[in-house]
Amino acid sequence: MLSRLARLKRRVAPQRHPGRAAMPAADPDVEAFLRVARASFVKLQAAWDAADLGALAAITTEDLLAELREQLEVRGPGPNRTEVLALEARLLGLDEVGEGLVASVEFSGWIRERLEERAAPFRELWLLANLKSAGRGWQIARVQALS
Repeated sequence: MLSRLARLKRRVAPQRHPGRAAMPAADPDVEAFLRVARASFVKLQAAWDAADLGALAAITTEDLLAELREQLEVRGPGPNRTEVLALEARLLGLDEVGEGLVASVEFSGWIRERLEERAAPFRELWLLANLKSAGRGWQIARVQALS
């Protein structure tokens, strides 16, 4: 698996340097990774809506889980509903950090958080970490709203 990730890292590297050719959109390794990233996005929304700490723990790092736990306490036990109407994902970079990899993914699309509201555009930067020592695959490490 790590050799596949190393190939993915080499394919992403040209994007970080202005003037170089962009990574081909149809790269099979990149597309496979982005499928995992999109699935993680949808899983996080569902776990958040259900206030399911077990499901959140399965897909996030411990640090992010602690932040989400605090936010859920503020939100309260009431129901939440997130409808993802359109979702695009773009791999911005892949970096080696210690004994693992951190991927930067930009998500954008349309989302509705309440039935009575109109859908709204969103744009977020997510960091996904794959740490060898954790042995858990890709985990969501950080979520940052961009707009």
